[in-house]
Amino acid sequence: MKARALLAAHALAAHALAAITLAASPHALAGPALPLAGAPLYALPPEASVRRALEALPTLRQHGLQRELAGAEHARLDAGPHEWVARAGVLRREVRAAEPGRDRYREQEASLERGLRWFGKADQDRAIGRQGIAVAEARRADAWHEAGRALMQDWYAALRTEAGVRTLERQHALVGQLAAAAARRVQAGEAPALERMQADTELLRAATRLAEARREAEQALALLAATYRDLPAPQGAALPDPQPNLPPAGADPGARAALEAGLETDNHELALARSEAEWEGLRARRAASERMPDPTVGLHLVRERDGEERTVGLSLAIPLPGAARSAERDAAVLRARIADEQVALVAQRVRLASRRSLAEREHSYRIWTGLREVEAQSTRQADLMARAWEAGECTLAEALLGRRQALEASLAAQAAHIDALAAAARVALDAHALWARD
Repeated sequence: MKARALLAAHALAAHALAAITLAASPHALAGPALPLAGAPLYALPPEASVRRALEALPTLRQHGLQRELAGAEHARLDAGPHEWVARAGVLRREVRAAEPGRDRYREQEASLERGLRWFGKADQDRAIGRQGIAVAEARRADAWHEAGRALMQDWYAALRTEAGVRTLERQHALVGQLAAAAARRVQAGEAPALERMQADTELLRAATRLAEARREAEQALALLAATYRDLPAPQGAALPDPQPNLPPAGADPGARAALEAGLETDNHELALARSEAEWEGLRARRAASERMPDPTVGLHLVRERDGEERTVGLSLAIPLPGAARSAERDAAVLRARIADEQVALVAQRVRLASRRSLAEREHSYRIWTGLREVEAQSTRQADLMARAWEAGECTLAEALLGRRQALEASLAAQAAHIDALAAAARVALDAHALWARD
């Protein structure tokens, strides 16, 4: 009996190795570059539900308010920092040694002043305001993309637990059948009572594991329902097969390079970094233009000696630049240089992340195809050993061990199945073929 079980295990390992080797071949991944994604393709919820759930998130609502704030800031910069200043005063003049009755006079003065932006500062402020709006839009788009990633991660986590419950329910039913058969054989005197104890123990183990899986599934579904409003619960009964629709690493370098370039250039995080760098550059140029301070022009009206003398005049005031302006200019230049370095850092990170996501997509598909074959072989082996036990060709312990190994193979293949769907959906999301805001 042990020899047959050992030979069966070696045969199973050989089949698994062959399956993984076949899946790792370049021809196993041939296919078109990247299709337009859809929810059924990746076992995701309907897109309308996803968009409603994302739009209801406090983070995205906050970014919407920040966009409105950027619009208000643009209006402020367009209006400029200077305002009209009105001054008025009343004076009383006393003249000594004057004629009686002519020694006191009432006098009035009034002025109207305003600072003026010159040397193109007004246009620079408007450009900074417009770029501020662009930065707010880029932040909102990046927040939308990151929220989509988080939703996708939570969704597949709940889907894994729900699908695991279904697999464990099937396993519990199969072990229950073995336990019922063992009970009948023991009652008929065809098997020792030990087999009934073994079957009951295995059934209890399967029930306990099923209860733990149901608890984890309830927690995952509760998290999903609390975080995303109006999102349907995942159903792991019939999962779509992952599609080998990415160009493999060695099959078409041109298509793969084009896809990698698309993921790197059309990236919200990189677009945000570039937008912020441009914004800081505009602010640095605006700070440099403050080397020539803004003048203040005023119109003055004076009424002296009870109106006997009237004066109209113009004034021009220009601040003398000091160390504070130079320090502010230097700080703005440094902030612009930091933003430029951030663009290079983000570009490097995005490049590595894009290549890693493509590699994960390919490896996940290969692993799933291999483990799927392992699952099929393990299930057939468990069925054969169950029939062999009923025929008296092996012990119940060997049949239960085969059923347990089949369960582990099913759970591994199921996890690999969902991992492959998640990796493909992640690439589609990053390529803006799924849940794109713009």
